[in-house]
Amino acid sequence: MMVNSNLNYAIKFIITSIIIGSILGLVGASAAHYFRVGVILISDGFSQIINSSYGFFYYIFTLSIAVFIVHQVKKINSGKPFQGIADSIFYAHRPDNEADIKSGILSTLAAFISAGGGASVGQYGPLVHFGSTIGSWLKEKLPFQLSLDLYIGGGVAAAISSGFGAPLAGMVFAHEAIMRHYSHKAVLSIAIASCVAFGLSTALWGESLIFPISKVEFDFLTILYVSFIAGPLFGIVAIVFMNSLIFFNKTSAKFFSNVFLKYAVAIIFLSAIGHFVPEVMGLGTSTVLSAVSGEFVLYFAFIILVGKIIATSISLGFGFFGGVFSPALLVGASAGAVVAELFVVVGFLEKFEPALVISGMAAVTGAVIGAPICMVVIVMELTSSYIYALSSLVGLTLSVSLSHILFGASYFDRQLGTRGIDISTGRSGMFLMEKRAADYASLDYIELYSHDSVEDASRLMSEQNKNEVIVLDADGQFLGKIELHALIGKSADSKIEKFADKNCVTLKHDASLQQAMEAAANFVGEAIPIINRETNRVVSVITEGAIFEAYLNVQDTVIDMEKR
Repeated sequence: MMVNSNLNYAIKFIITSIIIGSILGLVGASAAHYFRVGVILISDGFSQIINSSYGFFYYIFTLSIAVFIVHQVKKINSGKPFQGIADSIFYAHRPDNEADIKSGILSTLAAFISAGGGASVGQYGPLVHFGSTIGSWLKEKLPFQLSLDLYIGGGVAAAISSGFGAPLAGMVFAHEAIMRHYSHKAVLSIAIASCVAFGLSTALWGESLIFPISKVEFDFLTILYVSFIAGPLFGIVAIVFMNSLIFFNKTSAKFFSNVFLKYAVAIIFLSAIGHFVPEVMGLGTSTVLSAVSGEFVLYFAFIILVGKIIATSISLGFGFFGGVFSPALLVGASAGAVVAELFVVVGFLEKFEPALVISGMAAVTGAVIGAPICMVVIVMELTSSYIYALSSLVGLTLSVSLSHILFGASYFDRQLGTRGIDISTGRSGMFLMEKRAADYASLDYIELYSHDSVEDASRLMSEQNKNEVIVLDADGQFLGKIELHALIGKSADSKIEKFADKNCVTLKHDASLQQAMEAAANFVGEAIPIINRETNRVVSVITEGAIFEAYLNVQDTVIDMEKR
């Protein structure tokens, strides 16, 4: 009976995984293809209306139309922020399917319009999130009781596979960047989604490599030793890029409360950048290939590097929407071109080495997305060269290590951190941070005012079988707490104020269950008072028993999720 039961389960699971993976592969391949084609068609359409050689006025025209449509899309989205890879990571760690399907689709549309209008944004972030959104939608519609990360992982893998023409990288990215763990149960659907997406892209639309990089002979040992210098430089570039994104976003929020003024600033500055350096606008695919081919002299490669960082920061900070994956590729490629040219100038290299450009592309992007293994695999699949991938490894790992120490695990982790979400703590840690301690609190406690007597406190504790009293001042605000043993031997007529522990352990009303756990570690007593942050009034109390019971419930939820 046991054998038959296991066999039935295995057959059902395999068929289900094939169905899910195939659907996600089809959707991912179609989305990636038509996103790119659509952006090209929009750009060509704009060029027929107004000649792109007009530069500044061309971008004024295209960006104005794009930002107007993006604004309307945001209104349809009820003014909520658009979503990207950070949200996919968050949803993949949730026990329940809480993805906002409408917001996910509208976010992809906003990115599509932004890229079509010429803003410096990426396509892969929106496509990855679109894939995870479709996965979340399938989770709701299909009658299969499987964990959410199986659906999200498949959607993500399909997007990367079809976008880069790199099915292995799609699988690795889903596990490394999104799920943050290797899942034996999810790997089948993820592999199928990735392979189906790649196969369909190739069969229906031809060669799917978006960066067709040809092999060039180079001295591996030479690239290896210069990578010890180049790697940290790439890490610094990645840190500068990510901090620039954060700075412009904060500046926009702080100084431009009027949304239309913010849009105007974005359009004017981006049009100026597009006029002088059009290579940094849009998706930047052709510019990456130019950098790899060595078409940029030193000063122009540096202009591309700085221009792309600024253009992307303005685009994402001042009204447009898109990903940072594609911009990071160009930032890294231009950084690699700068480093390669500098090494030639100082005599480290005899000639320009495209391998350093590819290393820079992998190193900067790997630090930004927090997926070094994925970037090694992408390099190998894009170049069809094991040596290219190996030559990128030292610079990439040095860059990621430096960035991890000085900035954080990735740009997406930093985005989640601003929302109070720490992915590094795992699912358990996330749930503990999301759950409010007040949700597990009690109203079973004694309150007295500071002018009440020791006799009053002793009597109430005896009547209600409590060992503690919360003391309030004359205005009803929290003053402290008195435990029964502190009143032993004290005069019955004495005011309780002078015996109150005013430095006792407390929690604010919005404290998380994680914060309650930390407070309980240093707590001795009956219950911890929970105080309103604004009014300083007691709203409830929470016991150690309630805290640990909630913790065990969270653990059970996580275990159940991972078993599924």
